[in-house]
Amino acid sequence: MNLQRKEMLDAVIKKNGLGALVFWRPDELVLAIEYQPLWGLSFLIYTNDDKPVLFIPELEPEDILPENITVKKFPWGDISCNDPWQVLFNMIEETLIEKKLNQLPVSFIKSIGGTSPCMMSGEQPPLPGNLIDSLSAVTEAGYKDATLDLLKLYSFKTEADVHHLKLTHKVAAIAVKTFYENLKPGITESELAGLIEYEVQRMTGRDGINFSKAWPLVQSGINAIDGGKYNRSTGKKLQDAEMVMLEMAICVNGYWADITRTGQTGEVNAQQKKIFETVLAAQQKAIAMMKPGVKMADVDKIARKHIEDAGYKNFFNHALGHHVGFRYHDIGPTLSPNSTATIEEGMLLTVEPGIYGEEINCGVRIEDNVLITKNGHEILSDYGRLLTTQ
Repeated sequence: MNLQRKEMLDAVIKKNGLGALVFWRPDELVLAIEYQPLWGLSFLIYTNDDKPVLFIPELEPEDILPENITVKKFPWGDISCNDPWQVLFNMIEETLIEKKLNQLPVSFIKSIGGTSPCMMSGEQPPLPGNLIDSLSAVTEAGYKDATLDLLKLYSFKTEADVHHLKLTHKVAAIAVKTFYENLKPGITESELAGLIEYEVQRMTGRDGINFSKAWPLVQSGINAIDGGKYNRSTGKKLQDAEMVMLEMAICVNGYWADITRTGQTGEVNAQQKKIFETVLAAQQKAIAMMKPGVKMADVDKIARKHIEDAGYKNFFNHALGHHVGFRYHDIGPTLSPNSTATIEEGMLLTVEPGIYGEEINCGVRIEDNVLITKNGHEILSDYGRLLTTQ
């Protein structure tokens, strides 16, 4: 198990006087034990006795399970069982009794406003309506709220996490390369997105990858004007001499990257070039100052001021960046004007300034993922970000 993460989880248990932590959301399971579930119905009962227990549904494939974790199956998927969920709750309660932890409270995040998808992500898993109440009752002491401490875990990427995240960004580099190579008039936004998604998904089965998927969204020309409000691919054909923006979420083995690139199908006009160069310079200025102790608002400010000084103040309409890694958008303070937080070692943050507007007939964003190190930073997505094919 990830020893750095174990120390953090043990500290939460000790600080709050808990018997156990309960995790079931896919991103929590990746964070805690580097396990991305297929069905999204696995439950980890984490205790600080070096013997956490993972409860998996009957139908979960065994080849994706983490090593050195006790695994128990509950009968979800067994049509002969009338109430597999009650069986699960009983199994959890029995486990805590065996560990002599049933007199202590448990804690978990009741709601964080969403989660990353499981591997079988065509639909949300059917969790029972009484889930929160039932988990709160697995010990005699009930539930104790340690939400803030649990949410804080998202802000720190361990050495093991970084190893996985570098693999994700290696695959993302393939996607970016595919984007630039196919920026040609006549192809549709959706066709270009499909080519990118294909190249990412075909990495499954290579280099220790058991899940590789991208959500590429391509907006060209006039469609990119709305890139600051939403991202989507349409059937519009790319035209000659227009800008094209790729916004892409990518997940490899449960670890996420969030990348944006803007390219061109042919030589764009002088104003569009100026806008692109303004965005790129704003991004690079912001990244250059990122290190532990720097205020997040100050990082946002330097990028925003560069865009304002270039005459585009009213066309940068979102925060500069957010946490990423366990989800497409991780929990945590943002790089934004009103942020009161400071940058800390172990954070992985996006830096994504943009300029969009109908008046300027343009939409440009450039986004990279920046890991905060002890004395500075490392750009995990440090590959081509120019207008032309790299």
